Amino acid sequence: MLTSVAERLRNQNGPLSFRLREALAASIRDGTLPSNTILPPERDFARELGVSRSTLRQSLRDLADMGLVQTRHGAGTLVTGPIPKALSRHSGFTEDVRARGLTPSSDILSLATGPVGGDVAVRTGMPLGTSVMTLTRLRRADGEALSFEVVTVPLWTVGADWDGTGSLYERMEPRGARPRRMLQTLQAMALPEEIAAHLGTPAGAPALRIEQIGYGADGLAVEDALSWYRGDRYKYVGELEG
Repeated sequence: MLTSVAERLRNQNGPLSFRLREALAASIRDGTLPSNTILPPERDFARELGVSRSTLRQSLRDLADMGLVQTRHGAGTLVTGPIPKALSRHSGFTEDVRARGLTPSSDILSLATGPVGGDVAVRTGMPLGTSVMTLTRLRRADGEALSFEVVTVPLWTVGADWDGTGSLYERMEPRGARPRRMLQTLQAMALPEEIAAHLGTPAGAPALRIEQIGYGADGLAVEDALSWYRGDRYKYVGELEG
């Protein structure tokens, strides 16, 4: 594992600190350094890579800024890496984050109930007058903001007493309302300033903009969502056969 990092370090050009950061980042992104790996103590790690502790420390700070590692007091440096999202299976944010051993949470930015708006009705086919809940929230993993989400669902799918915290799909499941089919549109884009501020990233940073409409077992729409995911912390993975 560390041998691969050292080889990448030797085979790149440029200043040592740059080469080390890129070697570590590449090893994290391709899984050579898997998520949830605890890196060796700085002294041992620097010796194995043949670099100074100050150079290693700066590279680890850069990787933390990129969202690829987390340094925890008394527990060392943990590889986090981008969170993979499978194209072949429909899962929610909470399930994706828990699968990586992280703790999901949400900041509720707004929550409103009322009749469905005309734009959502046209897009989803929900009848005008349908009572819906519209929720805007910031999704986090171990406290780190990863996604900004605006979602509208028929009120019956979650209940008027839901406060928007926790998993949307876990709330819908016992009501028989969890989406069984999903239509998604993905677009790579630069983060708008307002959303970037919520995510704690610079305006214009890379992001995935995802529009999705979820359909229940009866074929009717039960979810209309628009999300922005940080491009440095989320990746879509799919397997195609032909």
